[in-house]
Amino acid sequence: MRTALFIVLIALVPGWIFGQEERAAEVDEFAREELGVNELTAPSIQRLFTELEVFKPVPIALVAATDFERVYNNRFQTSLNFGALICDGFFAVVAEQKPLIQNVGRALLRQAKSLAVGQQLATHANSLLDLGKRGDWTELKLELIKTQSDVEQAMIELRDEEMAHLVSLGGWLRGFEVSAVATAEEYTPQRAAGLMKPDVMDYFLDRLQTLNPKIKNTELVTSITSRLQTIRAIAGEANGRPPSKSEVERMRDLAVEINKIMSAKVDNEGALIKDK
Repeated sequence: MRTALFIVLIALVPGWIFGQEERAAEVDEFAREELGVNELTAPSIQRLFTELEVFKPVPIALVAATDFERVYNNRFQTSLNFGALICDGFFAVVAEQKPLIQNVGRALLRQAKSLAVGQQLATHANSLLDLGKRGDWTELKLELIKTQSDVEQAMIELRDEEMAHLVSLGGWLRGFEVSAVATAEEYTPQRAAGLMKPDVMDYFLDRLQTLNPKIKNTELVTSITSRLQTIRAIAGEANGRPPSKSEVERMRDLAVEINKIMSAKVDNEGALIKDK
């Protein structure tokens, strides 16, 4: 499902670390691979913008419904939702939504500080806010490309593999949700085929299994994992063909549930707090 691979978006998409010495570049390449930054999980932004065309018009109401003021009391949700926010930013650019770009930029600034990448993101986020206000969509795309490199470098320097994977996963889950909603609303075999990337699903399911058992066994994580496993099973049933409309609708419903869980209230033990 390359089209939904704006999963990694700014946070992990590799690209171009300009002005590096050859030795430094080799070290960075090794670090990127350690963090799971590769062609499978991180295709170039230019290609992503092209591939996103199949899902237009973007169901922008779904993106705009994000609670941009929300903060989280745990690193797991903060990382997932940081990735989801970056994904929302891409959709806002694709849909050319000025107010949405402003909301995403401010939210990214707040959450980046809690993930120790605030300094690297601040300049770019302010630029995104300014370009969004002016509606300069061409420059916005270029700024996203510049931003990806700086934030990726920050992840490498932190050597925080788990956070990198969670940011990547959060973006992918959000991207899959919006793409599945768009496909269910206006089904075509081409759109449906764009949702299918079982190897990427396997990759992230494997990453979830590597979490610390204290986190992996919480209700928050098991609820997300079980639904992603079901999405993977549906992809397996399709067996290489574009999924049917009913299969897309099943995957859409599961993806919507996952994204609600990602931003749900949880207690200190990772148990979901049900709304009264």
